[in-house]
Amino acid sequence: MERSINRFALGTMAFLSVAIALHAMRFEAVLMNIWPAVDDGIRHVIERVPLQALTHMLVAPFALLLGPFQFMPRLRSRYPRLHRISGRVYVGACIIAGTGALFTAPYASGGPVAGVGFAILAALWIGTTAWAWRAAVARNLTLHRTLMRYSYAMTFGAVTLRLQIPFFLMGGFHSYPEMSVWLAYTSWIPNVLIVALWSAIRRPRATALARRGMIRIKTKWDARRRASH
Repeated sequence: MERSINRFALGTMAFLSVAIALHAMRFEAVLMNIWPAVDDGIRHVIERVPLQALTHMLVAPFALLLGPFQFMPRLRSRYPRLHRISGRVYVGACIIAGTGALFTAPYASGGPVAGVGFAILAALWIGTTAWAWRAAVARNLTLHRTLMRYSYAMTFGAVTLRLQIPFFLMGGFHSYPEMSVWLAYTSWIPNVLIVALWSAIRRPRATALARRGMIRIKTKWDARRRASH
């Protein structure tokens, strides 16, 4: 049952991530001065700081697209080299897009309150992802996986932001700049809290499984020692 729920959750996350990532790639048309379904507030930000804004908007979709496949155990075990390569691309995309977002935040269409929220997100996104990469290099895979969950929770903010927009419209907001004052926080903080709750629930079980594994290894080791004598 738990495995089925996990598969469903991962499949849903992957579907939404791919869909939103492909939709976000429309910003590539902006390079040709074509503005397909771009909100006026976002267009104004791009026109003010094109390098920073487009760095974020053109690179971030690749992080969103790659992220779900990093969490699929079968892909990770069958194609470890592909996992490492795509992981490096993911880390690079997060750091580059996060840097662009950090320098775009002061110009957020929702004003200073939205700017602070997006700046905090960008800083945490960069720091957490870089820390996760360092943990992988140090072979601390438990820490690496935990940090990567937090990293992707923030990456997935691109999805939850868009899912929340219809509810804000129904709540009386009329434009993206109006609702971005809230979206700058509600798009990613709940994701991070969910990962924290999930980690807290799973930690005792993971510890128990690790202990069982250590006991099995010790039992096998003792059996070999007795056999050798």
